[in-house]
Amino acid sequence: MSEVGGVTFDFAPGTVLGEDAPRGYRRLLRRSVVGTDRAFADAGRAVLDWTVQRASGIAVRTAEGADAPPAEEGLAGVVVVPALGVGITAPMVVTRVVRERDLVGFAYGTRRGHPEVGEEAFLVRRVGTETVFELRALSRPAFPYSLAAPIGLLLQERFTGRYLRALTGG
Repeated sequence: MSEVGGVTFDFAPGTVLGEDAPRGYRRLLRRSVVGTDRAFADAGRAVLDWTVQRASGIAVRTAEGADAPPAEEGLAGVVVVPALGVGITAPMVVTRVVRERDLVGFAYGTRRGHPEVGEEAFLVRRVGTETVFELRALSRPAFPYSLAAPIGLLLQERFTGRYLRALTGG
């Protein structure tokens, strides 16, 4: 296990931003064009401000329960995912924030109590004349032999679609 921020995964924080998939982790990579290159700055601010999660029905809170401020490395909190009529509380910590000329976003890692183990990244890239939203994840169920593991995969797929639509309003 990594010691950075109390994460529950056993690879270096920020690994999700690269191309390698550590053994035992499922890699997810999805992209969606959200507009022209003129949309880049606004989309980048929206990603850093948790708009993707909130527009998908997920609450993002600090450890104290307040609405989370914009993503910054080391920010610990919880995402509250609506599922089966209840809110599943998933502790996380922001492991990386990226602010480059053509790339903006962040990654967060799971902490004890999260139903998955791994890291997820929400990025906006300027690619030629387009702005592209990119969702990346390296994950595995926190309890691989439990009956909840298939439900976790279904929820991940469900929210992946929501995330990809969040910046386009579609």
